[in-house]
Amino acid sequence: MNKIARLLTLAIGGFMTLGCEEIPPQITPCQTSRVVLVEEFTGIDCVNCPAGAEKLEILSSQNPGKIIVVGIHAGYFATDHNGFDLRCPDGESLESLYLGPVSGYPAASINRRVFEGESDVVADLTEWAGYIGAEFCKRPIAELSLTNTYDPVTRMATVAVDITPSTFFTGLVEEDLAVSVMITESNIVGYQKTPSGSNPSYVHKHVLRDVLTDSYTGDVLITKGNVLTAQQKVIADYPIPTGWDPDNCHAVAFIHYKADNNKEIIQAVEAHIN
Repeated sequence: MNKIARLLTLAIGGFMTLGCEEIPPQITPCQTSRVVLVEEFTGIDCVNCPAGAEKLEILSSQNPGKIIVVGIHAGYFATDHNGFDLRCPDGESLESLYLGPVSGYPAASINRRVFEGESDVVADLTEWAGYIGAEFCKRPIAELSLTNTYDPVTRMATVAVDITPSTFFTGLVEEDLAVSVMITESNIVGYQKTPSGSNPSYVHKHVLRDVLTDSYTGDVLITKGNVLTAQQKVIADYPIPTGWDPDNCHAVAFIHYKADNNKEIIQAVEAHIN
């Protein structure tokens, strides 16, 4: 267990057993506006991945509005099962080329940060709660707001992200600052392997459907060494494909550094498409 996890053991942790009672993971958050993005790597052939999804659901319910989950179906366990396939090209690129590759599942990136004791941004399930709690304590240097519009006739969506610098931050941007916008869909019913066998009616949540920004690694807004100023990013007239339920779709936006050795996410926001 690394230093961060040790410091937060009393307040933050994985599943613990006391006698016959199982205590779910809990986080005692710091009082900041930080919203944490968890990019969960998963796949329909991953037997242990439902446990990871359940853990994130518990943590999210305990910390409403503080955790955003994006489920990326990519890697060895992400497959096609009789036409049911939750992979998308941008998700596969994120796993294989940018954040991974992932060697063990379930795994997740917590704000794309390399924590002490880790060699990359991908962390094991046992560390998630501790790392999320640590990120809650960091004040973001900017705040985000998200405005979505959707036309049910044309199925066209427009996403507008507004970035406002935090009043306490007066320095220069230490790396290129980028914005990424994704779309996720929840309540997708389909196949999933589980410890008790194959489940044809598993409910998949927060599934990454597409990255809407020009680059799956994010679009640079402010280059390194410049002043952080208010910005707006608009994704106009994005067609929601037939087969996606707009009532279950969310836009997820986040600002982050974009450098070879620093991909850290500063702030994130999520809102329904419809």
